[in-house]
Amino acid sequence: MIRALCQILVRITLVSLVLGLSACSAPQAGPDAASGADPESGERRTLNFGIIATESSSNLESNWRPFIAAMEEWTGYDVEPFYASDYAGMIQAMRYGSIQVAWFSNFSGLQAVRLGGGQVFAKATYPDGSEGYNSVLIVPVDSPIQSVEDVLSCDRSIDFGMGDPNSTSGYLVPSAFIFAPRGIDPGECFNSVRNANHEANALAVANGLVDVATNNTTNMTLLARTRPDIASRIRVVWTSPAIQTDPIIWRADLDEEAKQRLQYFFMNYGRMGTPEEIAAARDVLNPLYFGLFLPSSNAHLDPIVQLEIVRDLTEARNDPDLTEAEREARVAELEQRLAEVEAGNTGLISQASAVDGLAAAGPAEAAAGSQINWIASGVILVLVVVLLTLLLWASAPRGPGPRVPLTERVANAVIAAGVVIILVWSFDSADMDRSYLLVENAGDMGEFIAGFFPEDLSPASRASYWQNLTHGFSEAVPQMIITVQIAIWGTFIAVFAAIPFGLLSARNVAPAWIVQPVRRLMDVFRSINELIIALVFIAAVGLGPLAGVMALAVHTTGVLAKLFSEAVEAVDDGPVEGVRATGAVPLHEVIWAVIPQVAPLWTSFGLYRFESNARSATVLGLIGAGGIGQILFEAVRAFDYQRTAAIVIVIVIAVSAIDLLSQLLRKRLV
Repeated sequence: MIRALCQILVRITLVSLVLGLSACSAPQAGPDAASGADPESGERRTLNFGIIATESSSNLESNWRPFIAAMEEWTGYDVEPFYASDYAGMIQAMRYGSIQVAWFSNFSGLQAVRLGGGQVFAKATYPDGSEGYNSVLIVPVDSPIQSVEDVLSCDRSIDFGMGDPNSTSGYLVPSAFIFAPRGIDPGECFNSVRNANHEANALAVANGLVDVATNNTTNMTLLARTRPDIASRIRVVWTSPAIQTDPIIWRADLDEEAKQRLQYFFMNYGRMGTPEEIAAARDVLNPLYFGLFLPSSNAHLDPIVQLEIVRDLTEARNDPDLTEAEREARVAELEQRLAEVEAGNTGLISQASAVDGLAAAGPAEAAAGSQINWIASGVILVLVVVLLTLLLWASAPRGPGPRVPLTERVANAVIAAGVVIILVWSFDSADMDRSYLLVENAGDMGEFIAGFFPEDLSPASRASYWQNLTHGFSEAVPQMIITVQIAIWGTFIAVFAAIPFGLLSARNVAPAWIVQPVRRLMDVFRSINELIIALVFIAAVGLGPLAGVMALAVHTTGVLAKLFSEAVEAVDDGPVEGVRATGAVPLHEVIWAVIPQVAPLWTSFGLYRFESNARSATVLGLIGAGGIGQILFEAVRAFDYQRTAAIVIVIVIAVSAIDLLSQLLRKRLV
């Protein structure tokens, strides 16, 4: 009874430890919690600044670090940079308050204003003072493609690299100027279409992984600076009309003090100070390919709204799936919308771009920095000591029965305490101190999920929702079939490859000098993600399902070989010794004594991995390795929630059906 009570007390202590850590780490809510700080607390405030990753994160961090430091100095705030290659993730982060200010592209900025409650307050210029850039199509320098007409042969011989669906130069501009006017669907025109950021597309073209890709003049200039070897292997075959420079956007509900400090920084950085300070600021801006910043407003996005409507208008006129009545209604609606935009009514609430009165204000003084919470650390230490003491006391022998040696009890207590210490050590890095947000922002999650359902229950809304859902089903089902086929072949190859590797990894079958190298090789196969392996095979076989099949096969071979070897090591030695007594060679022992014992387990493991591979294959399309992943990520990034809902439903039904089939097969075969 006492021991049971003690065990309960230990569990309570563990729970208290976690809750105490959360309480010590969680930020205190205050009157300005939504924007990141309590003005009355006296603590230095933190602003989260979002940066669209158009190139590798390592380059971004080194280039942006001095700029972030300058922003901290001028505003008096701690500025936490967040880099994201996925435009949709950055837009959602602004929508739900995870970032307060961000650098966006024009089209993603438009979505941030529409969906994320953002406002444009500044815009970038280039070092030469220009306020525009261009979208381009790039090909390998030795490519036979010489013009956009060669690109649009539409014989499905070209692998095409498109930008993120929220990218201006990588997606919207090529769609509006190249594909929509000609009534071309890239998915039907090209052999494959993959979405990636500008640097990834440039590398793919330079290395021959795709034949043509979208990009922009800004990124090409940066690439020539940072990676001239890559830039020298790329040639431009089409250049768009000029596009405005990118906007800087803050949340509309950001408090006025923060807005004034931010606007003061952006409007005066590189302009104000001694000649030496101005030169130093220009040196900071130059690696980012920024000149000075100019005041702006949501009106900056008006041309992008027009471009979006022109694209949709062209697509509507060329859409063969629309009836004549539907086409006329859609075209009339878009033409009316275009007229409103040209008249200055975009539907975007613009803020004044004036910065009067800010020139007199100076950089804010930095508040006192946060200090280490020694009290929390002391509480943790005390709890760990108490936990160790309780564990030792609970494991002490009482009454009759075998006595556990003191050394074993201490070892068990140290292991248990070590688990707690590891949990504590990883608490902050895993952001567990922010777990309270799951409850606090539950409404935001509900709002996001609501986007997958009809806006209301009216007949018109339900009919429109069902029409969009049906269209999504027709698109998703063929791709899901390909995804399952990728999983079938990937698992099939892996099972046959894992049998010899599994036997050679078993200590009771192979000698140590074979077991250890084979096991390390299988560790490599298991530890590398399928996406990375797929990229390796794309270099050899190009984009498409075969790269996905081989990626799953390699990774799954590593997993199954480990499981197969563990099953072999657990076999009963009796049958093995019986076969050996007949004078059989080791190979016959394996065939007649080992494999019959492990075959049911191997079958079960293979079926489980097939289920897992069917799920893993859904994301391989992200890098052009075939399957439903490509259209899934396109839909998510484009905020096309109804299309996403249809794709997710198809995936859930397919995975559930595979699970049921797997259960039936296991009952039959195992």
